[in-house]
Amino acid sequence: MDQLMDHTLARQNLLLTQELTDVKAQMATLTDTVAQLLARTPNQVVNASTNNTVTNDASTNNIVTNNAPVTNIVNIHPWSSGEEKLYIPAAMLEASFMESKRLREFCKFSDVEQTTPEIAAPYVLESLVDLTKRAHKDPSARNVYLNPRRADQVMVYNEASWEVLPLIDAIRSLFDSVAGNIRRIIKCNDERVSLSPPVQATAPWIPVMYDDEHEKYADTAKKTMSAHLQNTTPAAISNIVNMTSR
Repeated sequence: MDQLMDHTLARQNLLLTQELTDVKAQMATLTDTVAQLLARTPNQVVNASTNNTVTNDASTNNIVTNNAPVTNIVNIHPWSSGEEKLYIPAAMLEASFMESKRLREFCKFSDVEQTTPEIAAPYVLESLVDLTKRAHKDPSARNVYLNPRRADQVMVYNEASWEVLPLIDAIRSLFDSVAGNIRRIIKCNDERVSLSPPVQATAPWIPVMYDDEHEKYADTAKKTMSAHLQNTTPAAISNIVNMTSR
């Protein structure tokens, strides 16, 4: 009886191992399929929300033929271009503070409050996330997308191909870029003077506080940033994943 039971358990373990191997193989194939789609057409990615075509080497806008949908083709800013993954002008920084109730509140805090981590953290995170979202309203800045089948991964555009990165690394790079943009604005006289006095006084604390705990900010923002990147994922990627999963 014991031998029969051992044989049955061994067979069940073998079947489970085979099923797990099959699942892993299917996931690997799916990931490769998405990557290959992006690699084959790095300059033909359709945006799901606007039905626009995003490209890295063309700049044709507003083409209408026989009542066909409008197609806007724009240049994708490569992820690998350096620290400036995003571009944030002074007007965007001003708008972020003035249009956010939370950031307007942060401007009224004392210097001590603005530099106390326990008090400032939610406001700093609000600024980092809001500025990232604002920068990504420009289709050419959308050089990073959530991997539809791996919640912990993103795909980034590097020159002529798409590569896979851990989500946490991508968030940290985006926030590094936001912090760098704020520093640039504050250091540049022409840009700084275009800011209102409250923003001039408060915005410099965002990169200062972020630098002290950049890993913590990136980790805290995972859920929010994952949702944001999910919302900006092109239809071409989502469609191929749905077709493959049927």
